[in-house]
Amino acid sequence: EEGEGPLVLLFHGYPETARSWASVQSRIAGEGYRAVAPFTRGYPPTTASETGDYSVRVLGQDALALIDALGEDSAILIGHDWGASTVYEAATANPSKVTKLVALSVPHARAVADDPSIFLEAPHFLYYQLPFIREWVAMNDFSHIDGIYQAWAPTFDVPETELADIKATMGEPDALDGILGYYWALFDSDLNEGRVSSAESEISVPTLVIAGDADGAVSIERYALAEPAFTGGYQFEALNDIGHFPQLEAPEKVADLIVDFLKD
Repeated sequence: EEGEGPLVLLFHGYPETARSWASVQSRIAGEGYRAVAPFTRGYPPTTASETGDYSVRVLGQDALALIDALGEDSAILIGHDWGASTVYEAATANPSKVTKLVALSVPHARAVADDPSIFLEAPHFLYYQLPFIREWVAMNDFSHIDGIYQAWAPTFDVPETELADIKATMGEPDALDGILGYYWALFDSDLNEGRVSSAESEISVPTLVIAGDADGAVSIERYALAEPAFTGGYQFEALNDIGHFPQLEAPEKVADLIVDFLKD
């Protein structure tokens, strides 16, 4: 946590930790905000979910509950990757608690609804369902994570400190059950029973979406398909030669865009 002022929550994605926001978080705090970057459900030092539920629905509930736990009535929500899915869900479930929304590197679910080609762009959604996936991901000191960064951010020379951070996190006892649990929950009908499809939801709060045009996980063209889901104002920023991790690859540019959006 850094700074004082209106509450800003920054949710990380995969494969990364809350520390991936460090540079952007400090800039936001310096602009007069209370910037908090939590470790999300299942990522050490948080504990694994007692229910095994890592569905988007419960991730959104976590975000809303954190606003309450920090003693605020509302907050600005910022999320990358799974964090983006989290903040979309929170804003859909209770827009009165979300003053503004910023999402990075994942479009609203409307962009991928009923389109199986997304699994060609992001095949990890499927192969993470394999029964031996824990062992495979952990092989050779989590060398799979190096491959993820190379594929998803081909123009980015990821710092060794960043790789070491997420690998150490994933190596904690039971951590993979939580971290991979996000992907398992997508195909768990019991966890998603009765939930309105994310693709049918609308976002009624002002929203900024940031994406890199060199993202190897999500094609930049998908974001235009999602625009009709935003009814409260929508700004889209495409970053040239940036991959899936804009807050790490171009932290100053991302911070500039976010601060300008928050102060507008």
